[in-house]
Amino acid sequence: MEKFATLSELSSHLYEKIIEEKIRTFSELITYTGDIFTTPRRQVVLMSAFKLIRKLHWGFFKDIDYASYPKIWREIVIPHPAYKYAGDIKRNSTISNIYVSMLDVHGYTAFCKQNNRNLSMLQLLDDFIQGDIGKITQELNVISRRERGDEIVLVGTTASDIVSATLSIVDYFSKRKVVNSDALRRSRSGAKIILPDMSVSAGISGGKMYTPLVITEDGNLSGDVINTAARLQTRANKISPHSTRITVTNHVVFRYKKENAGEKKGKIRFFNSGIIDFKGTSIALYELVFRSGDTYVLQFQEEMQELYDAVRKKLWRNQVFPALLLLLIKVCRTMPPFRLKHSVGGNEDIITLAEKTLLMYRSQDNYYRAVLQLRKIVDYLSHVQNFDHLVFEYARKITELYEGIMEQYRLEVEHILDTRHGEVFPSELSRLYTTAKRNLHVYDKLKTQVMEGKDLINRKSIWYTSIERNLSSLDFTLYSGKK
Repeated sequence: MEKFATLSELSSHLYEKIIEEKIRTFSELITYTGDIFTTPRRQVVLMSAFKLIRKLHWGFFKDIDYASYPKIWREIVIPHPAYKYAGDIKRNSTISNIYVSMLDVHGYTAFCKQNNRNLSMLQLLDDFIQGDIGKITQELNVISRRERGDEIVLVGTTASDIVSATLSIVDYFSKRKVVNSDALRRSRSGAKIILPDMSVSAGISGGKMYTPLVITEDGNLSGDVINTAARLQTRANKISPHSTRITVTNHVVFRYKKENAGEKKGKIRFFNSGIIDFKGTSIALYELVFRSGDTYVLQFQEEMQELYDAVRKKLWRNQVFPALLLLLIKVCRTMPPFRLKHSVGGNEDIITLAEKTLLMYRSQDNYYRAVLQLRKIVDYLSHVQNFDHLVFEYARKITELYEGIMEQYRLEVEHILDTRHGEVFPSELSRLYTTAKRNLHVYDKLKTQVMEGKDLINRKSIWYTSIERNLSSLDFTLYSGKK
């Protein structure tokens, strides 16, 4: 390497090589310069050149250094043996200590449209997202980057750090304090208190034993941990397009609990959301329960688990139906009071109807009417504001599957009537049945009487047979994402 009269000339020369991409890494820089950095003053030039390499080629991680982000630095940088605070970024690695949170800010687009002529307000929101969020996350050992206006990506090295940073951002966007933790609450300062209340949907992934994370040549993030976080954020946004919801993988929950074992951090809880199908994969999900007004959902976690188990084991004959109704009863008992307009009433009315339906099914004397009643309950719940979305998804899908069974049940009854009506009805009704077949209205009425009557046929045997014949099609999955 040629000699330079001044350090300024040396800096200019190295900057030129870096900008021309003839030097792209710190290792290449050391190889190119040899052993010229023998004095502290020359090492200042070296670190300055390294900073330029970071800015141009580290992309998402361009602003990290050992002092500001020590945890992330240790995880994603290969340090140079001779220079402790410099090194090369890992471009393709499989590591367990990387967590990603993707956030979408609700109301951002509407705010921009509403203030499209008020540049000061737009600038205020931009400073709010671009500046303040980075400071909040840095305090919590997490790096953040703004993507496409209202999207924010966080990367951390522990489950506790990534969860804490996500919750702090949620709290900062809300005018009312929503996070039930003094340590994570963030207050707006100065003129930013006039910005509107905004909610956030977020998805958090990471914590697998082997997590592929790819940092591309231009510094973008790729790999399974990124894709999973994006899917979870989309799921959270689908469930709550106008309110805050945070979904996390079961690996994040496991690591979070392990990191906080023995500590009394009960203000952040997790609700098991079951397994959700995404395009090409299935993921076990949990939701963060961090607002005091949402803790009631933890009271029906046991009933939710019973339903998960019954569905997973395909116990459609005698467990899925009761498990669903017991869950709906528990939800209505624990959730805030509601009142339906022009219909059945409120919480207690739904509970009473569900209890009657449960008794109807368990007594094995009226499966037909029980399914009709379940449909009525689900239709009522569709009008209950803030009814738990996940529970309603299960209720709606399971009802549809039982309605499919009811069609098979109806066909079984029709076959028995056509072939054995002399055994089903007394002689007088049997003759009437033969005549009634010519009259569709009377025919349907008699079929309903058989399906709802108590003593005419063995409904339990027919119902179970209908389920068995449809068992292969009773695949319960909740799908989220593009078809």
